[in-house]
Amino acid sequence: MDDVLTRVAAIHQQHALKCYLAIESLKAQFDWPEKDWQKIHKLIELEEPSFDLAILKADSMPFEPISRRRHWILGHAIYPYAYFTMQDWFNQHDTNEIFNFYFEQCSQQNEYLSHNVSVLIAFKQAWPLINSETQKLRFIERFCEFVTATFYGNNHLSYPVADDYHKPVYINAKIVLKNALKHPGFWGHNLIALASILRVEGQIPVATFQQLLINLDEQCHWKFKDNADKPEISNHASNSETKQTLESASFKLLTGFESNLHQITLAESICYLFNLDWVSGKQQSQLIAVAKHFSKNAVI
Repeated sequence: MDDVLTRVAAIHQQHALKCYLAIESLKAQFDWPEKDWQKIHKLIELEEPSFDLAILKADSMPFEPISRRRHWILGHAIYPYAYFTMQDWFNQHDTNEIFNFYFEQCSQQNEYLSHNVSVLIAFKQAWPLINSETQKLRFIERFCEFVTATFYGNNHLSYPVADDYHKPVYINAKIVLKNALKHPGFWGHNLIALASILRVEGQIPVATFQQLLINLDEQCHWKFKDNADKPEISNHASNSETKQTLESASFKLLTGFESNLHQITLAESICYLFNLDWVSGKQQSQLIAVAKHFSKNAVI
């Protein structure tokens, strides 16, 4: 955890924390040699450099942030002031209030690749694992960088919806999984996002959870020009895929080549969805086909 909290984004949002949680989940499922886990950890280092410098310090605040200006400061990414504003927010309020504020933003605006949702959920999941003041301060720094890069109307990117798409009157996870398997998106991000959203069911307001599913379902029907965003995955469903097949496909995806850190979150998300009791044998086969596709067709 200490190393992960020093990893900073090099493209847009920081993914190291999400990858750390995914690796821990995979370790609980698969008994692989340590050298293979080290290779998987190296995928994080490929894209996110370490910034081992303390900005926030324990029992130290260089000035008193003005609460009423909080979202102005964060929304305009006024650094380094933003760090201390976020620290003050964490000190003065319950963390669920902070996370829920941004979940509401997620529900209101659909973002390409759904990193606003999946990375936010990773931060929420990781918060209970923080066990020292130093980790807490590094967490706040990374969280501050994430929200200023992601929310407040910054860098919004979306695409037009397919002409034949009709917003569903009723939505649930089964509907979204069906569509995400047809249209997994760039590096399977629709599956990654679905797995993330399902993890917080019951932890966020029902209306927010439903809206996140609706947003993702719509994203499964976006019109893209880049072929990397619309992978064509061949699948001959057998209805008899086993966990051994899942492990083999996951291992190849994670260790067969080095492309980017999405290998980690995609593999873990496929495993998570595969093990849901309501997922059919055909869908399990489709999930494994996604893993195999990206093992053979790496996208940078």
